Amino acid sequence: MDDDRSTLSPILSTVLAFGGPLAYGFIARLIFGESTWPGWFQTLSAAFLCVVPFTLGSLTVFLASSAMRRNLWYVHLAPLFSSGAFMLAVAILAWEAWICVVMASPIFLVASMFGGLFVFIIFKIFDALRNTTNVSLIVLILLAPYFIAPLESRFPPADKFRTVESVVVVNAPPEAVWQNIIRLPPIAESERPQNFFRTAGLPRPMEALLDREGVGGIRAGQWEDGLIWIGTITEWSPDQGFTVTLEADTSRVQSPLPLKGIGGPNFDMVDDRYWIEPRADGKVNLHLYSTYRLTTRFNAYGSLWVDFLLRDIQNHILYVVKHRSEVGL
Repeated sequence: MDDDRSTLSPILSTVLAFGGPLAYGFIARLIFGESTWPGWFQTLSAAFLCVVPFTLGSLTVFLASSAMRRNLWYVHLAPLFSSGAFMLAVAILAWEAWICVVMASPIFLVASMFGGLFVFIIFKIFDALRNTTNVSLIVLILLAPYFIAPLESRFPPADKFRTVESVVVVNAPPEAVWQNIIRLPPIAESERPQNFFRTAGLPRPMEALLDREGVGGIRAGQWEDGLIWIGTITEWSPDQGFTVTLEADTSRVQSPLPLKGIGGPNFDMVDDRYWIEPRADGKVNLHLYSTYRLTTRFNAYGSLWVDFLLRDIQNHILYVVKHRSEVGL
């Protein structure tokens, strides 16, 4: 492959520089998303989330004309465009839920930018690269995700447990708040606050039933889209608080969101804990603690998103409880 593509028309050069990476991305998504392939081909892996976009960015610069490849604006921005176009296409084709695409986009965009810079530096240092060397370099970059994936699978990701807390001040006595947290009658649409879950169309809690009070009681939380949380009471202090373990029942889930993955190898909820803290002014601080497990190679990054989503839904529930407790006075 000749290093100097100046003889190519600008249109052809642009089509090659952006069409090639997009086609490569589609093929990689099909391979890593295919459940019948070996277990080390997974979209939630460093090979896919980091190395594939690195390759997209590399291709965007490598396949460009010589003039484009020397342009620093192109080197920095074009890989972002290629990877952004790929993620947009994945969302439009519903290969992944849009919230998953949004969560992965920072990693994808940064990795693709590094890929473009990598090829720029290589050609800058080895300006005399020609033909065979060029082909060898691009083949190595193209195959990198498929070499790294099986190596990555030999090192299982670690579990990370985190507890997220939200608190709300309720102008009601502890006993009134208590009655509104042990059970949650059906939530009317007019009771719901405007929050991220509501705006994004993610499933929200509908009601929570308790078969009997005390340790050993079963608390079943019905959410939208068929998601059910089956909980067992493990701690019970009347008018103070309780702890309930959580187990997701996804057998009735009907949603394009990856809700069936709850309780799987990457994510699970552990328990919820409600605690009523009396205040000197006659009000109470109502705390809601939620503990979850995250098992990925991106625990530090992923926990930022999970913490945000959990706090959002905690505040949703606490808002409803606060309103009901105060109105019931």
